[in-house]
Amino acid sequence: MIIECKRCHTTFNFDENLLNESGSMVRCSTCQHVFTAFPPKVKPDLDKTIVTEALEGIGQGEEEGIEAISFEDLSQLDVEFFKEQEEKEAEIGIDEAFDGVTQDDDRIQAREEGEREEKIEEVEESAEPQPVARKRRRSALWITIWLIALLLVGSAAALFLLKPDLLLESLPSFKKPLSKEQVFDMGNKRLSIKRDPADLKGSFVDSEKEGKLFVVSGLITNNYPDNRSFIKVKSNILDSKGKVVTSKITYAGNTFSDKELLHLSIVEINNRLRNKFGKDKVNTNIPPNSSISFMIIFSGLPEDISEFTVEPISSFSAKK
Repeated sequence: MIIECKRCHTTFNFDENLLNESGSMVRCSTCQHVFTAFPPKVKPDLDKTIVTEALEGIGQGEEEGIEAISFEDLSQLDVEFFKEQEEKEAEIGIDEAFDGVTQDDDRIQAREEGEREEKIEEVEESAEPQPVARKRRRSALWITIWLIALLLVGSAAALFLLKPDLLLESLPSFKKPLSKEQVFDMGNKRLSIKRDPADLKGSFVDSEKEGKLFVVSGLITNNYPDNRSFIKVKSNILDSKGKVVTSKITYAGNTFSDKELLHLSIVEINNRLRNKFGKDKVNTNIPPNSSISFMIIFSGLPEDISEFTVEPISSFSAKK
């Protein structure tokens, strides 16, 4: 029969006739392990003790690495057996102790981590009262804003008491609203042209360079309450049917002598008429109720002209 060692799992060919029906103690020749071998198809009798099995196995033969055990060997077997059990128990004890120490370390570590988490939670909870600081900062900001507002109001009040005119001029809301006439006024509403034939004239002049010129001359008056500058005047030339043939706009204050009209070209004349300051700057800072002269000069007119018109176009306040 084939017997396998329970420890090293070495197989041996053993004579089954050497085995008792209740089993016999055998020793492995490879690892010296002792175990009970049973003949095939025989159930072991569990009532017999190991000593009885050993006695029954004494004197039995050996077969290929499996040998029967004597009584003396049995004593040695018991010693080795119990020693082996003690070593196993010692190893088990060491393993259990090591496992216990490991478990204790794990418990300690877990407890320490739990304590750290609790401390962290406590720190986080203690760090919550931040809204108080924010409220304080907001309160300080509002106090600063109120102080600045009080300073501005106090300064405005002092300026109103000491320099009311300066305050009213610097604040548009305190100024009087402009009338519709002032809003749409191009600076010509209060300019007037004297219509007296002695003041407003239209005449022909024979120029050496341009031929026949038509000269419109007159006076324009500032009826505004403030000084005015850069007054413009417009003249229309009408034919016999009352239709406008040509028009021209010039700045007031530009006048010519008869000699200049005879010798100047129309280009030179027009360049002087475009001078907004006027001759010797007479078209600036014109006081209220004061008048200045103007001239409007045409060239190349048709023969059938019948009349002319004159009107103020614009002016500017001298303060601007």
